[in-house]
Amino acid sequence: MAEDTLNREFRYPLADAIPEAELAQQVKDLARAKRRGFVRGLPTYLRLGGPGFIGAAATLGAGTMTSAMLAGAQFGYKTLWIYWVAVGSGMFMMAAMARFTCQGGFTLIDTQARLHGWFIARVLTAIVGLATVCVVFNFGQVALGTHLIDSIAQIDGPGFRQGLNWPLYIVLTSWIALSYGRSRSGGTKLLENFMKWGIVAMIACFAACLFVVGIDWGAALKGTLIPWLPSGTMGIDLFIASSAAAIGVADWALFHYTGHAKGWRREHEGLARTDMVAGFFVPFFVVCFLVVSVFAATLYASGEVPTSAPELARALVPLLGEKGAQYAFMIGFLIVPVTSTIAMCIGSAIGIHEAFGWKPDVHSWRWKICLLLPQIGFLAAWYPSPVTLIIIIAAALSLTNNIVGWSLYMMLNDKKLLGESRSKSRLWNVGVMVQVTLLNCVAITYVFNRLGWWQS
Repeated sequence: MAEDTLNREFRYPLADAIPEAELAQQVKDLARAKRRGFVRGLPTYLRLGGPGFIGAAATLGAGTMTSAMLAGAQFGYKTLWIYWVAVGSGMFMMAAMARFTCQGGFTLIDTQARLHGWFIARVLTAIVGLATVCVVFNFGQVALGTHLIDSIAQIDGPGFRQGLNWPLYIVLTSWIALSYGRSRSGGTKLLENFMKWGIVAMIACFAACLFVVGIDWGAALKGTLIPWLPSGTMGIDLFIASSAAAIGVADWALFHYTGHAKGWRREHEGLARTDMVAGFFVPFFVVCFLVVSVFAATLYASGEVPTSAPELARALVPLLGEKGAQYAFMIGFLIVPVTSTIAMCIGSAIGIHEAFGWKPDVHSWRWKICLLLPQIGFLAAWYPSPVTLIIIIAAALSLTNNIVGWSLYMMLNDKKLLGESRSKSRLWNVGVMVQVTLLNCVAITYVFNRLGWWQS
C-alpha cells in the first residue's frame, strides 16, 4: 500500500485498554520533550517507554549471565567489547521493528504471511522464532531462579530447596505476566514498571558488588574498545555464546508487538528509537559490563573456573566478603531470570496467537494457557535444562534467523508496503544485513560446537 493509505489509526487489540485521550496526551508530551532537547526530555522518554525494557529483560537471562560470568572468570576484562558489538548490531533491526510499528500500521506476522507466505510468517517467525524459543529457554530461567532462591536462604539459614521453592517462583512470574494488557492504569503499567525497576535493581546490586571488589579501569577500558578472543574453539565458543544471547527473531517480534500493545503510532517513532537504546542497549551492556568486571576482579586467574552459573555464583560469594555484598549479588542475580521468565510468557502468548491468527484477548482462557505454557519450565527444579532440545532449537534458529531476517529486510525496503517511509539509508540496510548474516553464522557454529563437529 502507498504511504497515504497506511492506517494511521491501526489499533492492536492489546492496546484497546488505552484511552485515546491518553495517547493524544503522550503525543503532546513527546513534542514538548523534543523541543526541550534530548537530555532534558529524556525523563519523558523513559516514563513513556517500555518495550525496550521488556526486550532487555528477556535477553538478560540465564544464558547471557552465564556467558558474562564465564568470560570474566576466564579472561578478565578482555572480552567486554563483545557485548556492545553483539547488542549494538541488533539495533538496526530493532529500528526496522519501530518503523513497522509506528509508520506501517500493520502487524508483522500477518503482513509477512501476505507477502512472503505462511511458512515464513506462521512457522519460522511465530512458532520457531518466538513461541518455541520462549518455552524451551525458560527451563534455564527457572533452573537458575529456583537455585538462587535456595542460595539466598542459605546465607543465614538452612536454605529453601528447589524442589520446594519452585511454586513461589512460578506464582510470582505468572501473576505479573498475566497482568499484561489488562489495563494501562493497572496491569500493563505494573509489568512495565516491574521490568524497569528490575533492571535498575540489577545495575545497583552488581555495581555495589563491583564497588566492594574494585575494578581495574585501564584494563576495563582496553577490553571494551579493543577486540580480543582466545585462540581455537574456546574463542569461537565465547563469541557464539555472547552473540547468540543478545538479539534474534524473538527480540525483534517482541519489540514490535509490545510497541503495538502501547498504541504506538507515527508520532511515537522517536520514542521507540529512544526506548530501544535507553531501555535495551544501555541496560544490556551495563549489566554485562558489571558482571564481567566483578568476576574479572575476583575469580580471574584463580585457577580452575566453574562452568555453570550456580557454581560460578557459589565460588564468587565468599570472595565478596561483606554479607551485604553477598546479598546484593544474589538478589541482583535472581532478578535476571525472574524478569526474563515474565517476558518469555508474554512472547509465548503473542507468538502462538499470531501463528494461528487468533485475536489476542487477555481475559480469555486461550490467552492465559498460551502465556503460561513456558512455565512448564518448573520441571527444571529437578532437571536443569533440556540440552538436546536446546541444540535442536538452535539448529532451527539458524534457518529462522536467516530467512526471517531477509524477509524483514525486504519489507523494510518495500515501497508498496511502506511508501516514503521505507528505508532510504545505506547504513541502515547494511546494518540489518550484517546482523542477519552474523546471527546465521553464530547459530550454525553453535550447533556444530555442541555436536562436536567443529575442529580446532
